[in-house]
Parts: sequence; structure tokens; C-alpha cells
Amino acid sequence: MELAQKRVLKVLSRMKMMVEESEDDALLFSGDLDNMLENMSMNDAFGTEGQMDPRGDMRDDTYSMDFVQGVDD
Repeated sequence: MELAQKRVLKVLSRMKMMVEESEDDALLFSGDLDNMLENMSMNDAFGTEGQMDPRGDMRDDTYSMDFVQGVDD
């Protein structure tokens, strides 16, 4: 595993722990996370139709951090 991968995984792991411990932290991350994922999606980071978007397969519906496939459907 490369250093960049290790860094991202470590930060995500720490964020995950914070979210598990506090709904306030979940809400804190949610808006910025949604904006980041939307910007990435607009640049085809998750496939041209958003089929690999972590929020949900955009070919099925329009997902966001307020409506996540597997949680809200």
C-alpha cells in the first residue's frame, strides 16, 4: 500500500470513529462531504453516470448525504 493510501485511510478511520461517537460530528462532516462528492461526481470521478458514487448509484435515483442508497430507500 502506498503512503497516500495509508494517509487517507487513517484520516477516514479517525473521522469514522468521530461520527460513530457523535451525531453532531456526523452533521458537521455531512455537508462538506456532500459538496466534495458532488464536485467529484461532476468530474466523472464515479463513472460518467455516477454509477459508482458512494452515496448511491445515480442511475437509479438522485442521492445525496440527505438521501443515501441503502439507508433512506
